[in-house]
Amino acid sequence: MSKWTDVRDGMLAALDASDVVESAKQQIIESLSNEGVAALESVADKFVTQVQSQAASETGWNAIRDRFVLPLLINGTVWTIKFVLSKSTTAENN
Repeated sequence: MSKWTDVRDGMLAALDASDVVESAKQQIIESLSNEGVAALESVADKFVTQVQSQAASETGWNAIRDRFVLPLLINGTVWTIKFVLSKSTTAENN
């Protein structure tokens, strides 16, 4: 056998593939929880603020949509994402 095959086999024996995959999944979830959600929340907050400020010049359904419906949908979606990510990180501990 070649030296490369020996090195490869040694590395594979040292690493358990299921541990590597699980640690990668946990790292992705943590990154999304810490950095991704914060960025998403700031964009959502800015959008909701702009939509609600435009609601003052709207009438009828458009005023209701801009003042209540869109902000509830956006904030609800952000909350759901945060909830799912938080449950994903604690599921391993249960």
